[in-house]
Amino acid sequence: MGATINPQDVTHGLYDDNPLAELIEGFCLAPAADGALESRPVIHVQLRPGVRLSAVEADRLAKTCQHGVRRRLAAAARDMGQLPEDCPSADEIAITLHPYGAGPFSGGPAGDRGRSGTDAPDRP
Repeated sequence: MGATINPQDVTHGLYDDNPLAELIEGFCLAPAADGALESRPVIHVQLRPGVRLSAVEADRLAKTCQHGVRRRLAAAARDMGQLPEDCPSADEIAITLHPYGAGPFSGGPAGDRGRSGTDAPDRP
């Protein structure tokens, strides 16, 4: 499960059955090194223009997204004959929220990786 994270699986994990999906503009994947210099996946989520969240709302959105992605990746791993126990780091997927145009999404159209870089479908 930890070998490959398919952007389509992330898309489904972020949007499917997520009551807060309407707040998401897009996303991009990036590795982040931990203290042991092991790479862990980070999903940077860009909020739609004008969306402002309180700390509680942001935490709820991040946890909902994380749960959806974990569920989708676990299903994909089972389909490929892998078990979630095969990769304990799979539970360490981090979700980082960014206001529209901030963080890895700054810099204009090239920064809008949630739409172009991952081939994420346009969502309502």
